Amino acid sequence: MRPKYRVYGFRLLTSSLVGILNGLLRVEPSIGILTFILAYFLVTPLSLMIWRGELKEIGLMELYKEAIGTSLLALILTWSLSMNLTGYGVVIYVVKANGSGIYPIETLDGRKLPPGNGELFGYYAVNLTLSNGVVNRVRIGACLERGEKTSLMMGNYELTFRGDELTLRTHLNLSNGEDREFLRKMFGNLTLYRNGTLALGNLSLSLNTVKEVKLGLFNLSLAYQRFPLLSLELRASLEHQREFPVNLFLSGVTDRDSQLCVFDAKDIKVGRRSFNVRDRHYVVIITEG
Repeated sequence: MRPKYRVYGFRLLTSSLVGILNGLLRVEPSIGILTFILAYFLVTPLSLMIWRGELKEIGLMELYKEAIGTSLLALILTWSLSMNLTGYGVVIYVVKANGSGIYPIETLDGRKLPPGNGELFGYYAVNLTLSNGVVNRVRIGACLERGEKTSLMMGNYELTFRGDELTLRTHLNLSNGEDREFLRKMFGNLTLYRNGTLALGNLSLSLNTVKEVKLGLFNLSLAYQRFPLLSLELRASLEHQREFPVNLFLSGVTDRDSQLCVFDAKDIKVGRRSFNVRDRHYVVIITEG
């Protein structure tokens, strides 16, 4: 076998293994691509260590360029196949609507998603704004029977309703860019020091501390027990549900036919008749009539 073919085969095998591992471990796309780049460039020095005598006539740049296109194709193919074989494909749900309003989310076989479901992160209702059959705005959430005390998990939030009082609990990851941006919206700025101290606006939190603060009209509890997790508990009255900072978490809480409907404030990617939740869960709007 010609020396260059050894490098070609080695790089193709390495790229395929990276693709399979990316699919099996369900890594984020950015991490998967970085792993591929690292593996791609490591093949050349490893090849020189194994076949130094046979590769000494070939230029270094030639070795680095060998199989670049084929390696990328192998990565994409094996990554896609491993995701499909492990059930990581796109999941599709349906909402049957006859205009703007609140509707349940159903599976393709007509089953309505139950409260607290793990399939769609606890979401099982939508609040739609339609115009000529086209989706203009959508909020996802949940509707549940109103009781003396009602609790549910929805998205990243644990919600408890007691009378007209709302308690919201969530955990934020300081290593996550979206969570850091969310905290900046709440407190104005965010600074994380090398010793682990977290500064949120004028508030300073050291590791293993819990603080009670007043933010706007509401009481807020922050627990910073270990890096990078920050636990947050917000207590508010439903009368002020649209006030800051409750409106950063929830877009609204509505009484509907003895049910309490609550919707997430997070923006949803919306198409003409569909939207997706966390990139791989698609909900198709079927307009009746």
